[in-house]
Amino acid sequence: MVYAITDPDAKDPYRRTSIFLVPTDTPGVRIIRNVAVGGGGEIGSGNEGYVEYKDVRVPYDALLGERGAAFVIAQVRLGGGRVHHAMRTVGACKHALDLMCKRAVSRNTRDGKLSDLQMVQADIADSWIALESFRLLVLRTAWLIDKHKDYNMVRKDIAAIKVMMPKVYGDIATKAAHLHGALGVSNEMPFMHMVTSALVMGIADGPTEVHKVTLAKQVLKDYRPDNDLFPAYHIPKLREEAQEKYAEDLAEMKVEYAKMKADKVSV
Repeated sequence: MVYAITDPDAKDPYRRTSIFLVPTDTPGVRIIRNVAVGGGGEIGSGNEGYVEYKDVRVPYDALLGERGAAFVIAQVRLGGGRVHHAMRTVGACKHALDLMCKRAVSRNTRDGKLSDLQMVQADIADSWIALESFRLLVLRTAWLIDKHKDYNMVRKDIAAIKVMMPKVYGDIATKAAHLHGALGVSNEMPFMHMVTSALVMGIADGPTEVHKVTLAKQVLKDYRPDNDLFPAYHIPKLREEAQEKYAEDLAEMKVEYAKMKADKVSV
């Protein structure tokens, strides 16, 4: 799949690019080498790669969707893809937490089992809280997508789970690896692959920083500026407004209070 500018003069900058499906045996396509994620593999191995396109020509039916619709197509795919990443990450986090807990109740130390140590208990508690918070945010986002049938209306929520995903995954996987000691960082356990996957989740379908910007912009849309010297929520200003709004009630209360005070003195 290749993105190419087909309408450079289009007024809408998001309608200038199209997507093409290009078979790898097309003249002019050269796969330079494959690239794998993480370390330990041979250079040139892996499922991704560097591809060079030089004077490549394809028929019109290689066009995916409408001309100039690359951005729209990509965003529709990315919206669902980000949620799918999050859903899979919930399962991976649960797996890492399960292995962490299994290790904690099984491994003996000089003073008992790992599960008896408060620092281990703190790691497990923090991991459980982070996972359940993330799970609920993912479920809420999926529910909003089903409700609105429009990814644009759920941009804020999708960005939020994308930001939260690599941190939760990385923290839980790292704690699980650490709890397993030297075995945890070996290639005989899944944790280092999990840690690497968490790093990938912070880049795939847009880096975390970009999604934080998106999230912040969506949140800030609901607020309006207050350009007075003191903001509307300044406590003296709020007090003055309240006194003005409830002036009659306050006056009546003062009269009643004076009467009560007088009656008490007379008694």
